[in-house]
This record gives sequence, C-alpha cells and structure tokens, in this order.
Amino acid sequence: MLPWEVEDLEGWLVAVLRVAAEDELFAAVEAAERAALTRYPAEVVSTALRRVLSHGLVRHR
Repeated sequence: MLPWEVEDLEGWLVAVLRVAAEDELFAAVEAAERAALTRYPAEVVSTALRRVLSHGLVRHR
C-alpha cells in the first residue's frame, strides 16, 4: 500500500521493486511510479526513484 508520508516513499519503492521478478522490473518501476504520482508531486517521485535505483536492488533469496 502506498505510504501516506513522503518520508516512507523510498522504503515503499524498495519493497515493491525487490519482489518484482527480474524480467518484470521495468514494468514494476512504471507501475510504482504511476501509483506514487497519484499522491506525490512528480519531482518528489523522480527523486525517490533515482535514489532507490542508483543503489541497486539486491535480492537475497
């Protein structure tokens, strides 16, 4: 569920993207971005996505 507090946005993005299959990652990013844009300004969403994606998403399975 999309967080209400902007401070939780990056954590939510990490959680959503980490469970996406590798071949579905681009679609998951697009869906997460669309969802986040319903609640937060585009600048906030793009900054959060840049931060999350720049650190990589290592899966520990």
